[in-house]
Amino acid sequence: MIDNLNIKITRTRVILTLLICLLYGTSYAQNGKYGATPEDSILCIQNLSLYIEFYKQKNYADAMMGWRWVFNNCPKSSLKMYASGAKMYKLLIRKEKDADKKTALVDTLFMVYDQRIVNYKQEGFVLGLKGVDMLQYRKDNLEESYNILAKSVALEAKKSKAGAVTGYFQSSIKMLEAEKIEKEKVIEIYDVVITIIEYQIGKLQGDKYAKKREFYEIARDNVNILFEPVANCDDLKKIYTAQFESKKEDAEWLKRAAWLMNKKECTDDPLFAKIAETLHNLEPSAVSAYNMGKMMIDKKQFSKATTFLKQAIELQEDPLKKADYYFMLAKHYFRNLKQFAAARGFAQKAASLHSGWGKPYLLIGDLYAASSKDCGTEDFEKSAVYWVAVDKYIRAKSIDGSISEEANKKIATWSKYFPTKKDAFFYNYTEGKSYSVACWINETTTVRVQ
Repeated sequence: MIDNLNIKITRTRVILTLLICLLYGTSYAQNGKYGATPEDSILCIQNLSLYIEFYKQKNYADAMMGWRWVFNNCPKSSLKMYASGAKMYKLLIRKEKDADKKTALVDTLFMVYDQRIVNYKQEGFVLGLKGVDMLQYRKDNLEESYNILAKSVALEAKKSKAGAVTGYFQSSIKMLEAEKIEKEKVIEIYDVVITIIEYQIGKLQGDKYAKKREFYEIARDNVNILFEPVANCDDLKKIYTAQFESKKEDAEWLKRAAWLMNKKECTDDPLFAKIAETLHNLEPSAVSAYNMGKMMIDKKQFSKATTFLKQAIELQEDPLKKADYYFMLAKHYFRNLKQFAAARGFAQKAASLHSGWGKPYLLIGDLYAASSKDCGTEDFEKSAVYWVAVDKYIRAKSIDGSISEEANKKIATWSKYFPTKKDAFFYNYTEGKSYSVACWINETTTVRVQ
């Protein structure tokens, strides 16, 4: 009953559209968008309206009849028609079991993309869609997929969509595995796509753009996972040493090189120092100040390191990156300056800027554990410090599952140093009762025994 009603509504709408076409058919024909003659225009609008109505109802079988007529006879009538057609063909491909029929459907899908470029331009954007689908449906056409996606990203540059840049990098990894490109090329492509992704994430701030930003954040995670096993520190040093002289005036290249060497823990290499210093002199920024800070730590120039790291925090606007910088400053105050209270403060700021991140709490736990020998006069008081250390490790893994293994190891290590039942009894403490750890820590915890 409902289906019949929908069909009647659809027919009514189409009849109204036809009446309009009869009145204005000549003007439609004159602009060529809907056909060369008034008669063509009427048929075009009729089929366009039919397909749209059925498409809205998700009745794709009936929608396809009108869609095909429009595609073949008035291909400039609607841009949305190409997106709708691609969606319908991908649904048909997914359902088709016959290999030959599936191949024909895939060929038609690619023809839809090609015709969209012919009639509506948008070449870079549409090639991105085609390249991603080719990776999925034409796995034996790897080189063609790679070239299409490379062209898409070259044309779209920083406007490239998340799917296109992810597909481009994914295809480059597959090309490397097939020994069709070298590792140096993959690193170059990584530089390109990660720069685009970071640009878009920085641009798409605020709740209004949350969904779009999420696509790029997922792309960043996927690209980094794919890249992780590709290049080691020695690879980067070899490539960047050869490129440095020709690139030393290119701030974007210096940023990418410094970022990647930092990620691959190449910061103790003289090349990293040269890149970081050149970048900071050329274009002082949060990133360059941060890299200078790390370099000064490696050189054991701790006072200068503190200055640069604080400058990096001041210049950085992105909350997550600022959290990373605070975390680095916290580690610096802990390991190099031995200022535990200040280190805790910086770790807490890192945690406040990056919710669900467990590492700052692991660091605070380490600070507490390292303070045991200096907090308290009796052995019981010193052992009690391990309670608050373990509290932080438990907190860390409760909010961040990715560090559970590390947290559990620390819990197992320091739990061995809890007071014994005999010690607790001697000092008149009962398991499960509240206990205040003084010293610089000043936290309340719970009595536990071995």
